[in-house]
Amino acid sequence: MDVRKNMPLYKANAIVLRNWDLGESDRIISLYTMEFGKIRGVAHGVRRLTTKFGSSTLPFTCIKVSFYGNDSHELKTISQTEIVKSCQGIRENLEKILYGSFLIELIEHLIIGTHRDERIFRFILKYLTWLEHETTEIILYSFCFKLLCMLGFRPMLSNCAICHQVVDNYKIWFSWDEGGIICPVCLKERQGVMSVPKEVIELTKRLISERVETLRTYPVSAQLMDEMKGFTLYFLKYYLTFPIKSMGFIEEMM
Repeated sequence: MDVRKNMPLYKANAIVLRNWDLGESDRIISLYTMEFGKIRGVAHGVRRLTTKFGSSTLPFTCIKVSFYGNDSHELKTISQTEIVKSCQGIRENLEKILYGSFLIELIEHLIIGTHRDERIFRFILKYLTWLEHETTEIILYSFCFKLLCMLGFRPMLSNCAICHQVVDNYKIWFSWDEGGIICPVCLKERQGVMSVPKEVIELTKRLISERVETLRTYPVSAQLMDEMKGFTLYFLKYYLTFPIKSMGFIEEMM
């Protein structure tokens, strides 16, 4: 008996995040969809030479997907896919693969449950499109902080997170427990803080507020970029239960 007969059929716009082999010919696909948020489904026979899915289940691909399932089934059954945008340019370049993997890992770890948000879908697609043509480290950090803000984790970068006074020191302290910078007065006896140069805080503000089209040509020194990386990873540690594996490979390559 075909169990799909008792399940509704859904259609969605989706971005392929990851996939895992299942059995001899099947594959589990992780997707972020515009209509349903993050879901996982099984594509039966996808690894056969004569598969109807073709390359549509490869990471970074934007597709139209049809699937069966209901709320009681965590794994959906993917019945049909159609490529909208392949983002093949990412998969043809090792550096772009690593950068893209960094973005995907953030999405997988930061988005809990389904969390449907059309803005996030368009946001992910926009950055993957840019990554297909541009490979700049600043795009990674821009994606990271913008995504955190969209998920409700916007850091306080102008006023003290405790007393709300304006902080304008050259040397600034950031507390992940408080979710923002803290002034010298509130710093006393405060644990778990990081000293951050003012230039890093100002750059982070730009990463959050400005469009990627502007940021990709923004001049940043190697020292500032290195400090930006340290601050970004420090900030992420508070929200992630797992380290970003792809960042280690990026550091080895650069």
